[in-house]
Amino acid sequence: MLSGWWRFPLILALLSATSCYAAHPLITEDTGTQGQGNGQLELTAEFGHDEAADAKENAADYAAVLTWGLRDNLDLLLTIPYARADTTGNGAETTVTGLGDVGIDAKWRFFEAGPLSMALKAGGTAPTGKDRQGLGAGKAGFSVSFVTSYESGPWAGHLHLEHRRNRNVLGEREVIDHASVAVTRMVTDRLKLVADVGRFTSTDRLVNADSRFLTLGAIYGIREDFDLDIGWKRGLTDPETDSTWLLGLTMRF
Repeated sequence: MLSGWWRFPLILALLSATSCYAAHPLITEDTGTQGQGNGQLELTAEFGHDEAADAKENAADYAAVLTWGLRDNLDLLLTIPYARADTTGNGAETTVTGLGDVGIDAKWRFFEAGPLSMALKAGGTAPTGKDRQGLGAGKAGFSVSFVTSYESGPWAGHLHLEHRRNRNVLGEREVIDHASVAVTRMVTDRLKLVADVGRFTSTDRLVNADSRFLTLGAIYGIREDFDLDIGWKRGLTDPETDSTWLLGLTMRF
């Protein structure tokens, strides 16, 4: 059996991708909302590979994100994550699988002026994942984000700043900050290319380096109400998962 002092940080680093952010495969949030009475369902799958000095891990993270427009500028989001992590080290293997911490968020676009808009997003997670297996924090967590979007023709840019209270029973840092920027471009009526770069505070109290990443991807509109997306996220520092493939589909109703 693998010792827990490094197995849990590896698992949690890979599972951190299940947090709900912007249009998949981006990590950076945008200010867009569904509109009153409109809904959206996102189904995502993320396959990550990470290695430490004496261990390696492959993880599959799945999430269903249901969004409902309470008002034209106000959305409510429900995120249900599920994960599997296979870890190998010291000649032994272990597998962890199960439900993660369910999240509920609200996003309010409070400012619009031509191509510029701003929004606040706030919410929390319930301790539904098994913390002893590294699938959850063991306590409820909370976060608040400030988001700015600027759209000009086929181009759009987004800025995302987040402060998260990572309450947990695992001995992790309880204050996590996030900052990222994204750029998107419509190259045809159906195809959008996307990229973002950003950082998170590492959850490991013994690690001073931030978790930094770069994401590249594309979103293709099969129909007006149905999108497919694909992306690749590269870890730029040791705390971040080395490499993650991102797949998703989005249905609007």
